[in-house]
Amino acid sequence: MLCSNGGDAVAKVLIDLGVEVVFTLPGGHLNHIHQTLEKSQVQMVDTRHEQAATFMADAYARMTGKPGIAMLTAGPGFTNCISPLQQAATNCTPLLIIAGASGTDYRDKLDLQDAPQVAIAKPIVKAAFVCTETERVAEYVEMAYRTTITGRPGPVFLELPCNVLGKVMPEGKCVYYKTEVHSRPVDLEGVERALELLREARKPIVVVGSGGGYSKAGDALLRFVEKSGIPVFTVNMGRGLVSDLHPLCFGLAGPHRPLTAKKAFAEADVVLILGHRISLNHFFGGAYNRKGTLIQVDIEGEELGRNRSIALPIVSDVRAFLNAASDRLDALGLSGFLGQRYTGWVGELRVEKQRCLHEMLPCMTSDAMPIHPQRLVYEVDRFLDREDDVVLADGGDTLTWAHIGRTVRKPYRILDHGQFWCIGGGLPDTIAARLVYPDSRVALVTGDGALGFNFMEVDTAIRKGLTFVIVVSNDQSWGMIRHSQKLRLGYTLAVTTLGLTPYHKLVEAVGGKGFFVERPADIRPALEAAFAAKTVACVNVVTDPEIISPASIALGQLGAYNANSE
Repeated sequence: MLCSNGGDAVAKVLIDLGVEVVFTLPGGHLNHIHQTLEKSQVQMVDTRHEQAATFMADAYARMTGKPGIAMLTAGPGFTNCISPLQQAATNCTPLLIIAGASGTDYRDKLDLQDAPQVAIAKPIVKAAFVCTETERVAEYVEMAYRTTITGRPGPVFLELPCNVLGKVMPEGKCVYYKTEVHSRPVDLEGVERALELLREARKPIVVVGSGGGYSKAGDALLRFVEKSGIPVFTVNMGRGLVSDLHPLCFGLAGPHRPLTAKKAFAEADVVLILGHRISLNHFFGGAYNRKGTLIQVDIEGEELGRNRSIALPIVSDVRAFLNAASDRLDALGLSGFLGQRYTGWVGELRVEKQRCLHEMLPCMTSDAMPIHPQRLVYEVDRFLDREDDVVLADGGDTLTWAHIGRTVRKPYRILDHGQFWCIGGGLPDTIAARLVYPDSRVALVTGDGALGFNFMEVDTAIRKGLTFVIVVSNDQSWGMIRHSQKLRLGYTLAVTTLGLTPYHKLVEAVGGKGFFVERPADIRPALEAAFAAKTVACVNVVTDPEIISPASIALGQLGAYNANSE
């Protein structure tokens, strides 16, 4: 590869790897990279804060399956990315952080913005690299990029000192190796044993998480579910792999919420867990039937058996496993046969689904003022009813209501904070979603506290000509914290009160459109006007600060679930 300097080499490798978008914020350490990228087809999204740039790269990666690229200047530019970097690590996001650094000849001299970046990043990321030779820059960029998506995805950090980037390349030649890894391991013996257990089951369920999403397992999952007749629940990046409207899909795998999953998890005699970690959200395994048999499939062996004994641990790619399982069902002549065995169980879950819906209906249709947050989400869900519509969520209680009430029809069109639950990324996520889905309607449902973290990215969106709608559930407080205090202390502390922030006016001040809503009947007209505005629009909705979400309540009940775990 011919390159003029190290920065030119970085840019040319990213271009050769097919990178389409880079999220960044300008800094002197990055000038040599930006010079080449600005003349290329790569879209550079320059943000108002490095945290937002990293959130955007994380969301872009989760929605596309391609590595997200966040390019940050040295010192404070890099340290501003730590929260979303940890979120990416927890969510196994293929994220590449490229950070500038002080020149190697100025190390340990108290140079401007010098920091032990590799030491900070290393405990968090999948791998941390530093390149100190200009001739090897291209090699390191390709290696770091490849590492994010090989095996279990994860974030990778690459430090490039400014003198390495600025040095003129000898004779213009730069070493560059390129390798694309497409292999998807499958344990065929594990497939056989899993089907044996499922053949004996009376009440089986399938739980699909981010491993299914990252392996692009949608078609394979649908095929397996329809051949086997086993009801499926989805979570995180698994949402939408099978539409919530499919007769065998029972929506969110949230046993701590008023959904079908609560009964299914408690009664299932065999659970097939595909690419999903057993964590707090499933009460560290306590939400599953104590006497149930668990089969867990994950591409990373260390995940098998975390927090719960697994009867059949299988190291395998989720899509490869599902395709092999469906092929084996055909070979054994079992396609359709097992579904007859589970008819009664599926019928029970359908009755439970209707019961849960009936139980939530008063909240969803409530005309009370202040507005019930579930009514707000219900109106958003009814309005954004197209298959390609995208709804992002941010906050504590607000995110909980959004995920309970959202009907997900296609994959990669809703995002969850994941186990790190780092609020503040909703607006950056929405910008990334608009770039990934330019022809879809995109909305963010966010708490008023969460929106404040990266609010100035509204300016970023308007500068870039992006259009979407921000729906604020404005309960004038840090809702989940406030409610937790009330449940645990019996009262709330003053530090959880925010007051009524006029986000609709703030968005207008930056150049967008704003709408203020106090009555339930005005929600839909406001949504219609907001989307018709063809800009960044905010629908600021006053919601009831006294309504406690199921997630907040469940946290108080965690001890009871843990008592039932092994």
